[in-house]
Amino acid sequence: MAVVNSEKQSALFTLPSLIAIVIIGYVIQCFVQYARLRLFKGPPTVGVSKSWLLKVMRSGTMHLSFTETNRKYDTNCSVSWLMHVEFGGPFARVGPQTLLVSDVDFIRKINARGSTYHRSDWYKGGRFVPNEDTLLSLTDDLEHKTLRTKMAPAFNTHTENNRVEASIDGQITVLLDLIRSKYISTPDHGTQPMDWGYLASYFGIDSICDIAFSEPLGDLQVDQDKYNFLHNMEAQLPTMSVFSCYNWMLKLLQSPIVARYCAPHPDDLSPFGHVMGFARRQAGTRYGEKAVHRNDMLNSFIEHGMTPDEAERGGLLQLVAGSDTTATALRAAVLFIASSPPTVARLRYEMAAAGIPANRDTRTIISNAKARSVPYLMATIRESLRLHPPVIGALEKMTGPSGDVLPDGRRIPPSTRIQVSIWAILRDPEVFGSDADCFRPERWLEVNAESEQRKRMDRSTDLVFSAGRFVCMGRDIALTQLLKVIAELFYRFELTVINPEKPWHSVGYGIFCQHDQWMRVTDRVVPDKKAAAG
Repeated sequence: MAVVNSEKQSALFTLPSLIAIVIIGYVIQCFVQYARLRLFKGPPTVGVSKSWLLKVMRSGTMHLSFTETNRKYDTNCSVSWLMHVEFGGPFARVGPQTLLVSDVDFIRKINARGSTYHRSDWYKGGRFVPNEDTLLSLTDDLEHKTLRTKMAPAFNTHTENNRVEASIDGQITVLLDLIRSKYISTPDHGTQPMDWGYLASYFGIDSICDIAFSEPLGDLQVDQDKYNFLHNMEAQLPTMSVFSCYNWMLKLLQSPIVARYCAPHPDDLSPFGHVMGFARRQAGTRYGEKAVHRNDMLNSFIEHGMTPDEAERGGLLQLVAGSDTTATALRAAVLFIASSPPTVARLRYEMAAAGIPANRDTRTIISNAKARSVPYLMATIRESLRLHPPVIGALEKMTGPSGDVLPDGRRIPPSTRIQVSIWAILRDPEVFGSDADCFRPERWLEVNAESEQRKRMDRSTDLVFSAGRFVCMGRDIALTQLLKVIAELFYRFELTVINPEKPWHSVGYGIFCQHDQWMRVTDRVVPDKKAAAG
């Protein structure tokens, strides 16, 4: 009898039996995964696999795919096979545990203080060094709030860091002098092509470094990517998109082996190592008996209790994240405005009407207050940010232990991942009109500032800088940079897109990599009113 039982047991564990068990287990797992968010529609296979999401994130056009997905599934949800009820709403399923959302009120709710939603481990992909967090990568709410409290005063440009505007003006002067000395096209010397894609990055890096450390990195001064940092970033982003899609890969990146042999270090000669070294050297001068005290962002970090390591990482975060988003916004604004002669004409007319002299030396930069007093300039920047937000990453949050229930009755289970479809939000025709895909700054001036329509437009566009407890602290600094640079460029120069059929190389992996944005620049000829009158 024992022999018979032994033979039966061994038969159960033959190779075909094991394969069958694995297949059955996989099928059950797929069914459970699918059932979890079965009431939300999405592309095929997303209920059981992340393959669609991975493909989109590596495509370089994730923002377009996300928008198309939201538009396809957010208003035409099919009948649930269990409940026989039709559901609508801007929610699309894009993974076994992931929803893509383009609902403004919902996104504001999950970002609000006191919300049970929290950051997912997607943010760990924002670590510069394994196991070392910055404000960007912290997922614990209390730790995030504590560090944010230490950093926030540095972004108050009226008290703690009142040299911000002077820092920006100084780098704009460098930018204007560079353009005038190297990129002005004339009939005698022909066209001198200017790659605004890289030049915007050089300004973004040096501007934020001056604000943060009182010392620019120096890219703009020499008109080159000194440490090959920008080129290296574009090469690395597709790979990083894979890590952010699969959480176990993110954990692998935090291993001691990776940290020791693969991760960049402030003392190495890699592109990112050079940038890290710059941030470390700057932070290192601010502590100890011979500490240097300067009126800048880093000094504010220290005065509000940041440790040397925190200050170093905080400064590095500004250098990397702050410069990139500013550069992207500047590239898009220049492209849109230069491609719209009526916009250029009205912009110049309103600036002249505001009493801004046209013929100024490059050290006389429009003030922040004056720039914000020109309604059409403000509308132009707002429209550009709306049409091309600098950050298109998922900014993934996760439901708390109790999950959530939508107004239509659908339940979002605990630990569901919520991704933001910002491109779809900012091109919603119900909010911005039937021409929501068009660049038209006038839309911001055609509605009363106190009207419900304008409030809806503002609530949507403000999400460019996130919201609630995660709102970008550098918002005012970024707007100041944008307003000043755009005002100075288009008031002083004529800018023309050299190749309208392919105005730039642009790929998006959460943030954008953009270059080959070739522009032709000539001096603007301002009519002499007295001569014209004579």
